[in-house]
Amino acid sequence: MQSTAKWEIYEETFHVERKFDNPFTEVELRATFTSGKASYTVDGFYDGDDIWRIRFSPMHEGMWQYETHANIPELNGRKGEFVCTEAVSRGPLTLNPQFPNWFFRGDGEAQLIMNDGWFPHTANGHELPFEDLDFQQPSEEDFNRYFDILADHSINMVVGMSELYARQKSITDTSFVWPWKIVDAENNKIDKERFNLDFYRRWEANLAHAAKRDLFYAFEVLYDDSLVRPREWNNHPYNVKNGGWLETDRKGGICWENLFDVDNALSRKYLGRYIRYTMARLACFRNVIWEVGAENANLAVLPWKMLPNALLPVEKVADWYIYWARYISLYDPYGRLRTFGDTTFHPLMVTAHGNDFVLTQDPRNYRREHEFFYYQAMRDYGVHYWQYCRPMVIGEMTSSNNGNYERERRMYWTGMCSGYAMGRSDRHFAPMTDGQLTETLKFGLDGVPEIYHNIQILHDFVEGRVRFWRMRPANELAESDRLSCTLAEENEEYLIYLPFGGSVKLDIPASRYEVLNTRTGEIAQEGKAAAGPFTFTAPDDEDWVLHIRALPVSPC
Repeated sequence: MQSTAKWEIYEETFHVERKFDNPFTEVELRATFTSGKASYTVDGFYDGDDIWRIRFSPMHEGMWQYETHANIPELNGRKGEFVCTEAVSRGPLTLNPQFPNWFFRGDGEAQLIMNDGWFPHTANGHELPFEDLDFQQPSEEDFNRYFDILADHSINMVVGMSELYARQKSITDTSFVWPWKIVDAENNKIDKERFNLDFYRRWEANLAHAAKRDLFYAFEVLYDDSLVRPREWNNHPYNVKNGGWLETDRKGGICWENLFDVDNALSRKYLGRYIRYTMARLACFRNVIWEVGAENANLAVLPWKMLPNALLPVEKVADWYIYWARYISLYDPYGRLRTFGDTTFHPLMVTAHGNDFVLTQDPRNYRREHEFFYYQAMRDYGVHYWQYCRPMVIGEMTSSNNGNYERERRMYWTGMCSGYAMGRSDRHFAPMTDGQLTETLKFGLDGVPEIYHNIQILHDFVEGRVRFWRMRPANELAESDRLSCTLAEENEEYLIYLPFGGSVKLDIPASRYEVLNTRTGEIAQEGKAAAGPFTFTAPDDEDWVLHIRALPVSPC
């Protein structure tokens, strides 16, 4: 009898000799999986060469049975069974209502997220020295090598940004974009009635590789939130001139009202069909996250000079994402986490149904005359979002842009001690070039950028010592003569970051403390402290981390 480990993928394949004009739309296949009182129904999918498949990821151990339901006799009423064995992984990313601001895993344990951010990310035309626009789209091998480098440095999340490849005037790798069949790669044209099998097979391979490395990938589902430049709309698959279904405005630009109209019958037809097909193929991967949008706040903020007369009410944008987040949940039986993308400071977008965690950019409204204000702004960002009781992840930051690794390191620690996962800078180039990180080549580095080693130091220290999931931003508990970021479970544990050294003072119980050099990973000081006022002074003006944990109370 076949067996599949808990949370892994069981697959059945069916061959049908009959020919169809369009098997993607003419054949409907579903399968119901049962085990005891548990029952789940998933869509099957056409995979070319007269082959249909069903996939399922069992949630608990024991015997499972399935039966198919189809509109053709060749696929209807097929039955089978398999046994689900014990887990070989910690399971999918989940949430815990007891500690809602942190991520957990299917095994019930907390998960410290080390996020690389939005990547790959094409240039936007600013022509900065590090930017590329029409670079070769990343291959399956590029991504697997990239995932390996991240995983080797304890980084466990990447957020996809393939939508921005609409900025490119041609498709250089049809397995990367788009999910619809490509009929003219040079001119970005699709067949909206059929799906791109190379695209899905490639992402199945990449997700499988990432899962082996215990790395989560936020898969961008909707491609509708960064069309603020004419070039993006001109090359976009939704555009009717490229084979899509949305008409342009009188000047050939995007019609914003149509794009975000939940009652648009064509959008519901083509996006609904695409989402169901995507769920059938990819929802079974335990490491997938649904990135419903990526930068949707661009369309729900104060008027931009690039968007004359195109301002949309935030309610209209929110309704769009809520609708499709719910649609995803209908066809994803596993409840993979969903995020709307860049919600900025809009409470409606942050708290809307379907936005399981906050994915956003840095605020970009900080004073820029000194680095102090960057870290202060990012510290306050964490405090602001903590009130929404959702994990927070930064997709990209601009204050430490490209090659400024000292600042990036400080940003990651600021985020950690402010209750969220930081993301890397706004990279506008290919992930890999000739088997090396493009970043290594662009900035003349010797090997992997030091920021990845810095992130690994952060991960190893916190994962091995700190009960972070019990802690919250608590800057009011510590008094600093410069700037400090404090994460704490009051009277139990404190994690304090000093970006510029200095002194910090707070009241503590009898505790053990240790001081981390963030640059080397070495413990510079350690000892015990009596209950009462405690003062720590950093060894120099570099950045340091102070960790304090209460000593066990002796029984009477």
